[in-house]
Amino acid sequence: MKVDKFISHRGNNIDFIENTIESFKDAKEYGFSWFETDVQLSVDGEPFLFHDKTPERFSSCTENVTEMTISELQELELSHPKNGQKSRVLTLREYLEWASQNDVFTNLEFKVTNPCDEYKAKLVCNTLNLLKEYPQQKDKILISSFSDVVMSNLAEDHLYKKGKLFEVSNWEKDFEYLSTDLYKVFVKNNYIALIVNNECLDQERVAYIKKKFGKIFVYSVRTDEQVKNLLSWGVDAMFIDKKQQLNLI
Repeated sequence: MKVDKFISHRGNNIDFIENTIESFKDAKEYGFSWFETDVQLSVDGEPFLFHDKTPERFSSCTENVTEMTISELQELELSHPKNGQKSRVLTLREYLEWASQNDVFTNLEFKVTNPCDEYKAKLVCNTLNLLKEYPQQKDKILISSFSDVVMSNLAEDHLYKKGKLFEVSNWEKDFEYLSTDLYKVFVKNNYIALIVNNECLDQERVAYIKKKFGKIFVYSVRTDEQVKNLLSWGVDAMFIDKKQQLNLI
């Protein structure tokens, strides 16, 4: 699977509400082919795209989104906190319809904001069942998650490529786990990349991860300087918020 150097992080989330059809359309028009988005599961079993535990960043609602029905979620009027741009929650099915018509690629992160293992299993099951309805997307979807439970549930799936998300809080403390236990899981499941946070990296650490894991994708990339550094260090892909950073390559 060839992944572009720049992946649009939840679409153009600067000018539009993240993970909405408007944010994806605008980023696509600007030139992105790869999009990262977050899938969660409504209480009535519908996969939908949303990052946070609650919608309160974009509305007055403070409920856990996984405890709301899909009808309740889509009735919410979401408002961009800076420019007031309005939108609504997007279902995964709606996104897949758009993706199928626009020849785009997707990094689908299974986002866990509900700690119940039963929920995690159902999130995986319902999402994979929906993806099977779009066989033309099979080679255009990369799956990832921070959750070990989710990734364990995904181990039985052999249709979709997968990457392992990992947050390094302290390189020295996390190094042993990263280089041993995490590496064993990585190899066993044939993941295509280790996806780590930008804050922990320097040129030497990028070189180590590339040599050990093969490919490194980087999240939490903010500034133009960070983008330029990561490019010079040879990272394989990065998730960016500012669409104009596409021009830095």
